[in-house]
Amino acid sequence: MSTKTRLGAIAIAVGTAISGGASAADNTFYIGGAWGGARPSFDSANVTSGVGTGFNAKSSYMRPLKMYGGLKLSKNFSIEGTWLNLGSYDSNTGNTLEMTGWGMSLVGYLPVTKDLSLLGRIGENRMTLKNITNNASDTTWSPVLGVGLKYDFNPNMGVRWEVERISKMGSNTTTIKTDTNLYTVGLDYQF
Repeated sequence: MSTKTRLGAIAIAVGTAISGGASAADNTFYIGGAWGGARPSFDSANVTSGVGTGFNAKSSYMRPLKMYGGLKLSKNFSIEGTWLNLGSYDSNTGNTLEMTGWGMSLVGYLPVTKDLSLLGRIGENRMTLKNITNNASDTTWSPVLGVGLKYDFNPNMGVRWEVERISKMGSNTTTIKTDTNLYTVGLDYQF
C-alpha cells in the first residue's frame, strides 16, 4: 500500500471519528512521555551499503524515548502526534546507526472498566535512519500499528502500555532496511 493510500485511509478514519458525535466536552488535549525498548530487525541479508551485518544496542535497552500529545475527538478516538528516538546501534564494521522520527496516528479506545481501556493505533511516521559514522541518512514514511492498555488514575492522569510495529525504515543502498518493534510505558496528562 502506498504512502498516499495509507495517509488517505487515516484521514478518512479521522473524519469518521470526528463525525461520530463528539461533543465539545470530549475535545480535550493531552500530553505525555514514554520510555521502553526497541527491537529492530535489520535486513542484513540484502544490505549493499557497507553498514555491516551484526548490530548491538549502543546504550541500554531502556534508551528509546517517545513524547506525544493529542486531541481527544470523542470518548473512543483521538488524533495523536509523536516524536521518537529509538536509540543507537553499533554494527560489526564500526558504524553507528541512529533512529529518530515523528508521526501522526489515530488512536482508538475500547473501555474494559471505568478506568481501564484497550487501545489501538494506526498511523504514519516520518523516520530517519542516520549512519553517524559516515553522515549518510535515509528518511522514509513508515506505517505504524500498535496495541496497548490505558489506565486512568483520575480524570487528568493516566498510564499506558503499548507495543508498536514501525515498518519500512531506511534503505539497503544508503543505510539499511529495518522494521522495529517498540515497547513502551508512558504517563500522560489530560487537560
